Amino acid sequence: MSVTASHSGHDHSGHDHIHEHRDIRPLRIAIALTATVFVVQIVGGVISGSLALLSDAGHVLVDLASLLIAFFGLRIAARAKEQHDIKYTFGLRRIEILAALTNGFLLIGICIYIIVEAIRRLAEPTHVHAESMLYVAIIGLIANAISAMYLHRSEHITTRSAYLHVITDLLSSAGVIIAAIVLSVTDWMWVDPAISIVIALMITRGAVHVIRRSSVILMESAPVGISPDDVRVAIGAIAGIADVHDVHVWQLTEGDNTATVHVVSDRESDDVVVDVRNVLKEKFGIEHVTVQVESVRLHSDSECGSC
Repeated sequence: MSVTASHSGHDHSGHDHIHEHRDIRPLRIAIALTATVFVVQIVGGVISGSLALLSDAGHVLVDLASLLIAFFGLRIAARAKEQHDIKYTFGLRRIEILAALTNGFLLIGICIYIIVEAIRRLAEPTHVHAESMLYVAIIGLIANAISAMYLHRSEHITTRSAYLHVITDLLSSAGVIIAAIVLSVTDWMWVDPAISIVIALMITRGAVHVIRRSSVILMESAPVGISPDDVRVAIGAIAGIADVHDVHVWQLTEGDNTATVHVVSDRESDDVVVDVRNVLKEKFGIEHVTVQVESVRLHSDSECGSC
């Protein structure tokens, strides 16, 4: 006889729900500040003629997108816990992965434009208003520091990721400030496009990482650090399990690991499911598990039938 049992770990759902509401406010503040910085840097970049400021605005756009993804990811996750969607049975959490992938490709396009324009300016230097550039960069630095302060208090993995993005933005603003100071005391016009290229390369590196990470999740690859072979061996070591097959491990979204597995055993099915669930949770951090238990006789019959 074949018995199928499923389990979705929700032992910490109340705890996560509290954090989700607690994390929404700092995210809103960070989004408002980051959007303001983006507009100020675009305007300041056009007025001052600084490509470095426009490049930094591109970097800010990256972080604004990541903050929005984090915000809507938390909202969608909270909604998924409150209501069941009969059409999207896994919920809509992969929207944040699709958004991240789209964002990554858009950023690559922005970086290509920045680098091409920077090379043109290196060949044909353009005058930059260093004073305007400096003031705008300082505003960006202060706003990013405030955002980082709010996000640093969060314990949610999504918000912590957004915090790291804001930190890189803060460093980028510091680079623009240094460039503005150099331009104000020298006639090194190459500094502005040079800083732009450095910032564009930083954005490109982050964008490629986002594209790779998002693609891996959408292709349903095994999560980093979890080998299906290791999962199979760990389950096979449970007393009374004769065989383990059809092991599948993937991520619904980042940090939300799921597994399905077929095990062959003549033990009580409920006991087997509990043991498998505990092993996957304790050794691999997988809490959403579906286990199909097959008797030794049924498994032998099915193998003979396929011969």
